[in-house]
This record gives sequence, structure tokens and C-alpha cells, in this order.
Amino acid sequence: MKKKTKQKVKRTEVRERDKKMNSNFEYYRIFYYVAKYGNLTKAASALQTSQPAVTRTIHKLEAELGCRLFIRSKSGMELTPEGKTFYEYVSAGCAQFFRGEQKITNLMSVDEGSITISATETALHCCLFQAIEAFRKIHPKVRFKILNNSSQKSIEVLKKGQVDMAMISSIPFAIEDPLIKHTVHSYTDILIAGRKYRNLKGRMMTLGELCHYPWVSLTSDTITRIFLDSYFAKRGLPFEPAVEFATTDLLLPAIEHNLGIGFLPPEFVKEAMMSGNVFQIEILDEMPDRSVSLVYDLEYPQSIASTVFRKFVLGRCTLGENRTQ
Repeated sequence: MKKKTKQKVKRTEVRERDKKMNSNFEYYRIFYYVAKYGNLTKAASALQTSQPAVTRTIHKLEAELGCRLFIRSKSGMELTPEGKTFYEYVSAGCAQFFRGEQKITNLMSVDEGSITISATETALHCCLFQAIEAFRKIHPKVRFKILNNSSQKSIEVLKKGQVDMAMISSIPFAIEDPLIKHTVHSYTDILIAGRKYRNLKGRMMTLGELCHYPWVSLTSDTITRIFLDSYFAKRGLPFEPAVEFATTDLLLPAIEHNLGIGFLPPEFVKEAMMSGNVFQIEILDEMPDRSVSLVYDLEYPQSIASTVFRKFVLGRCTLGENRTQ
């Protein structure tokens, strides 16, 4: 019984202390505005309350502290020596609180927000870089943090709430609730080669005819490689790359250095083709379209900046700035 009584007394003391702290902060806030303006009417207006209420609070605070904080004069409310000392501490505390409130307000706005995105290299080059560039022309202060991950990894970090959204390549697994997926870009891979294979330029080839050439591709655990393995297998053809890479950004340099021929999205090779470092091999076999998808999780709250950017990306698709399925 004694233990329960002690616990009850302790809970009561905590409640009383919290109540007093809340009351004191309100007193301090009112004291701060009266001292700042040196006028009861102006302080009441800033606090959106009445002058008598402000006066009563100041009297209560003075009673609690056991000293006078203000002297009423013709010019308004003047701080006593005790009041000046007290104001130094209260103003510093209020400034911190006000800065904290402003910081939260800024984080809840578009222009002071930050957005974290997990994206595949294909998504980055095909549409994400372009979308961020266009978005920052409107909202230049928004900060972006981009994680370069595989499609599978991107979905994993999204589910854990570590990113605001994911921008991924075509994936071989279903997207289930609470994840939402939107196709934001479609593309068709093209087959390219370096100068060493210029004898193939301008000729219409079949995959069967190209099988004996060296190929460069991604490793077997990647989405792109799974896609190509399936594509060749359906035609009864082997696909055994001479050189394999873990990341897409290494494919183009490898092809430019004549290590083999390979498939890449058109966005990856525009400049290299214009410079003449590589060229497109025309093939009779039709390549299926692939897509880039924007994925987000409904269970995690979205910041204003993240929500606005997502709508911006989807709006670009609607306006036809990215080709969609």
C-alpha cells in the first residue's frame, strides 16, 4: 500500500511540475513581449489578447518571483534592474523557441524542404536528372539527396521509410499496397558499337548474325541482364557477354573502347553518338519497350516538398514531356 501511495504522490508531483512549467512559459512569453515593446497595448496586440490579461499575468509573475519587473512611466513599461537581468535570460530562451518554430515551418514549406530519392542509373539518366533540373528552376532552395541503388534495393529502402520515393527501372515483381507505382518514362534500348565494328554501320542485322560478336552487359543479378537473357532465350539464342559490369555507367566507356557491342537506353548515348565515338546497329528483331516508374509508400507521411515534386514529375508525364506507356 505504501508503495502505491508513493507512486501516486510522485505522479501528482510530476503533473503539478508540468503544469507549473507550462504556466511559467506562458508568463515568460508575455513578459518578453511587454519588455520588447515597452508597452502593454502593443504587447497585447502581438499576443492577440487583452491588455488587462497581460497586466494580470505580469502581476502574477512578479508575485511568483518576489520582485518588481516593470515600472510604469509616461513612456510606457520600463524594466527594473531585476527585470533587465531576467529579460537577458528570457529573451535568449524565447529566441531559441521562435527559431525552432520557424525551422519547423520552413521544413513544412516547399522552398525550404528536402527530398530523398533512391534511383537506378537508368532512371537517373532517362528522366530524374531532367526532372530535378526543371523543378529547381521553380524551387531553387529545395535540397535533393539521391541514392544510387538497384530497383530491388530502392524498394527495400522505400519500405523502411529511408527515402521519400524511388525511381526504378522495369521490375520483375509486383508492386503491392501500400506502395503506389506510376510509369513516368518509356524507352527502347538501342544496340551500339564502337569504331572497331564500323563494318556493321548502315547494315540491317539479325541477333542471330550478331551472336558471334563480343557483347558487353551487366552482371546476371541485375534487372537489365535478366531482361536480356529472357529476350535472347525467347529467340533460341545464347547470350554470353564477353565482359560484364556491375553498373550501367560503365557500359558506354567499354563500348567506346571496343570491348564489345551492347544495348543501352538512347539517353545514355546521345553525346557519344553525336561525337562519332559510337554508332547504332540497326537490327531486324523488335526490342520491347521498357519503363521507368515512380514509386512511393502511402503509409509514410510525405513532406510538402516531396509531395509537390512527385506531382511535378507526374505532371510532366501528363504534358508529354516524358514519353509514357
